Amino acid sequence: MAHTKQFEHLKIQLEAIKSATNNFADCIGRGGFGKVYKGKIVSFYGQSMVALKRLDRRFGQGDPEFWKEIMMLSIYKHENIVSLLGFCDDHGEKILVYEYVPNKSLDYYLNNNDLRWVRRLKICIGAARGLAYLHGASETQQRVFHRDIKSSNILLDENWNAKISDFGLSKFGPTNQEYTFLFSNPVGTPGYCDPLYAETGYLTKESDVYSFGVVLFEVLCGRLSFHNKNGSLVALAR
Repeated sequence: MAHTKQFEHLKIQLEAIKSATNNFADCIGRGGFGKVYKGKIVSFYGQSMVALKRLDRRFGQGDPEFWKEIMMLSIYKHENIVSLLGFCDDHGEKILVYEYVPNKSLDYYLNNNDLRWVRRLKICIGAARGLAYLHGASETQQRVFHRDIKSSNILLDENWNAKISDFGLSKFGPTNQEYTFLFSNPVGTPGYCDPLYAETGYLTKESDVYSFGVVLFEVLCGRLSFHNKNGSLVALAR
């Protein structure tokens, strides 16, 4: 693919990936893209702990999501957005290599009483700053509609700083207009997806804001929204 040449400096060979993960021995999770592994990459700067997402097409994602993630995270860099360190596109394997974020994701801690309100507030403010950066991004003249903001896509580093992740479904929109919207096939996670977008395909940055509002609601209630049997956020609040 000709347009991928600009990312050649991020490419990592499959043998190096296998060595880093001890042949994919340490699986630490899974998501819509596939399984996630923990590993160690040796570079000019020394040894770094990394997380690696290995594409499994049975989960419904593929090449478009793989290259979209690389493109987005190569352009957009912020302290509250997860950092992409490299990728592997070798021998039929497609693997994304990220900074390792040790405290997993926000959804693991929603009903954990040890996650005090000061820390919850810090996480929410950090995620909000990352989302505001994506929606503004004035230096690129392209704002990003994430389209899948949810608590499991907000990672937490060793200092409990929030890191927005998973950009495979995201889309670009111009920032030089007062109000930007797109029409697209609705995607995202039920329970978090903006109802207007889900019903009409009308996508704005407020669609992400709605999803983030659901996350804030989860933090306040201490449980996942989709665990509510009738799907009503009002009932969840009660």
